[in-house]
Amino acid sequence: MAPEVIKNSSGCNLAVDIWSLGCTVLEMATTKPPWSQYEGVAAMFKIGNSKELPTIPDDLSDEGKDFIRLCLQRNPLNRPTAVKLLDHPFVKGAAPLERTILAPELSRL
Repeated sequence: MAPEVIKNSSGCNLAVDIWSLGCTVLEMATTKPPWSQYEGVAAMFKIGNSKELPTIPDDLSDEGKDFIRLCLQRNPLNRPTAVKLLDHPFVKGAAPLERTILAPELSRL
């Protein structure tokens, strides 16, 4: 949950999704949710009232670290839009997804 959602200060807007994206990328990199060392209300308090970011792994690329930091800006007005993030080197440098297309008769198995 984005800090502004916890504080109920600015309602829901697209910036909360950018916060969630940063949390998701961080969880994919660490296999743990951000602030996982805290439970329930303690985690919400930390997110809502702290100025610090969750731990970002040292072995993540510099582009990955920057991407997460951009997404986890405490002030929602400082978070980039999804369109801007699509131009970020972390996303641009990602390997293209390959999609296997099964023959129609195989996809029903």
